[in-house]
Amino acid sequence: MNDRAVRVGIVGTGEMGRPLVDRLRDAGHHVAAYARRHEARETLAAAGVEVVDSVSALGAGRDIVIIYVYSDGEVRSVALDDRLIDAMEPGALLVIHTTGSPATAQALSERARVRGVHVIDAPGSGGPAQVADGTLNLFVGGEVTDFERARPLFAAYASQVTHFGVLGTGQTVKLINNLLFGAHVELALEAARLSTAFGIGPAELARTLHTCSGQSYSLDLIAAMGSAEALLGGAGRFIYKDVLLARTAAAGMGASLGSFDAVTAPLLDRTRTSEGNHP
Repeated sequence: MNDRAVRVGIVGTGEMGRPLVDRLRDAGHHVAAYARRHEARETLAAAGVEVVDSVSALGAGRDIVIIYVYSDGEVRSVALDDRLIDAMEPGALLVIHTTGSPATAQALSERARVRGVHVIDAPGSGGPAQVADGTLNLFVGGEVTDFERARPLFAAYASQVTHFGVLGTGQTVKLINNLLFGAHVELALEAARLSTAFGIGPAELARTLHTCSGQSYSLDLIAAMGSAEALLGGAGRFIYKDVLLARTAAAGMGASLGSFDAVTAPLLDRTRTSEGNHP
């Protein structure tokens, strides 16, 4: 028996949230989940996970509730419209893992403060494989005491966790990361186009540059996936969502994107049609 076991609720059990459920259960925590899709509910129940019938039921009786849905709008819908925060008990902690706007974290905190509920934002870098092997990199914003309270939980699925400051700073760091990734992807795609024009295979170029000064994670993805087209096909919808969100959030805060604006604009055009095809 884990004497540090936490009663955890999670909404958002898709590509990222599903392996997170397994990591939390393997660490000895008491996990309950809410999922809208019938197939997801059946899969969770078959794995021995407690499945609740509503968002409100998920909030009640939990020490910590995690939101890991796809988009910023869905975070607001679940937490505010579906009244997740209103169902949580005073003293409970809400963790936002979904990448979103710092303004959303603030809006949730304002609602939560009335209930005596605490909120931290903790978006991460990494995909389902990193969650599954416990190597996610988390960027956290919020009160230090709330961060310390969540740290033992994060240890179940993240190998690097950094507290950056007040609520919303975790999202700010993630958005800067996403702008950099988007810029790197656009440049990698241009490198692939140029290499093809010169009769050099893009995947071979990417593999060769892995140990050179021009190396980037985006080129590594092209090498691993075999082509620039495969990269866009596999990650295009995430790239579009996250880069657009970063640009929108920066504009809302009155922050100039500088060169990021020029570099990521064509990337949004490349990936626009892939948005909306998420599960």
